[in-house]
Amino acid sequence: MKKVALLCMVFIFCNSLSGCAQPSKKASANSEKDRYVFLVAGFDEAAENTDVLFTVAYDSNKSEARVAQIPRDTYFAFGKVQNKINQLYASKISAGTSQEKALRETSEEISSAFGASYDGFFGVKISTFKKLVDAIGGLDINLTEDKTIHLDGEEPIVLKKGNNHIDGEAAERFVRYRSGYAMGDLGRIDAQKIFLNALFTKALSGLKLPTIIKVASIVEKEVITDVKLYDFINVFIDIINSKGDKKAFYATVPGEPVESNNGLSFYVLNRKSAAELASWYMFADKTFDKGLKFLDSENKNFSDVYYDDSIKLKEYTTDNISNMHIAKK
Repeated sequence: MKKVALLCMVFIFCNSLSGCAQPSKKASANSEKDRYVFLVAGFDEAAENTDVLFTVAYDSNKSEARVAQIPRDTYFAFGKVQNKINQLYASKISAGTSQEKALRETSEEISSAFGASYDGFFGVKISTFKKLVDAIGGLDINLTEDKTIHLDGEEPIVLKKGNNHIDGEAAERFVRYRSGYAMGDLGRIDAQKIFLNALFTKALSGLKLPTIIKVASIVEKEVITDVKLYDFINVFIDIINSKGDKKAFYATVPGEPVESNNGLSFYVLNRKSAAELASWYMFADKTFDKGLKFLDSENKNFSDVYYDDSIKLKEYTTDNISNMHIAKK
């Protein structure tokens, strides 16, 4: 009964916004199966490269969320010298494509390579990211050691071992920081797992309707997405109200850092383990990398990683992520 009343209030709010009266056919069809998967792209300061790229899947029947992070240096063949996945969106923008169309095409190409079908996409700028964190009252992140975050040209932020309450500004620096990690961008991706788990925990703590509406309003105004606001709120409430013990899983798409023949650094996916991840984390039901988008066969180093069966999927859950140690230099 409480959920019905909440949905009615949300419906009234949605009808006051343009383009929000009815849920989209795409999201509605998947809602019937109680499974959703979305691509999330975080833009760099120039709002061109997608330096943060991950998928979020949720199965309300199992009360499970799964986040799959795609390293920004992942090799992805799209006709450029660099062929790094974080430049795929930017290449479309530079060709004159609109932001929404460019992100839609990026989402379609990535989902196709993983053998999956995404229900929508979200493109978030740094300024918007900070607003969203502040809208929910900040987050609590738990660290295994003291950490000083020092980005060029900005005052350092000191986080202590244990629990830290951070606002939007501190959160933005936390997810961007990488220079102090031994594995660079891969270390930053692990730090982002801690942040995402804090976000998941906050969402399940029982956000009030005014907060949900505030978040939805920011999404509607500032986020690049093809998801109708009604659907966004509906999925959000479905996650909060789903029965059972809610659990989240986090994983980086399996692979290894590799240097190409011309000296460029890439992250190359492992075919077997990445296909396993796509099945579990993206509900993929088609052939993984049918067009070999993730492999440059002219580079032996790439093939060695791509076909190496010893590379395994490593995942964290809400139960063990607080113990994650991110190696320093």
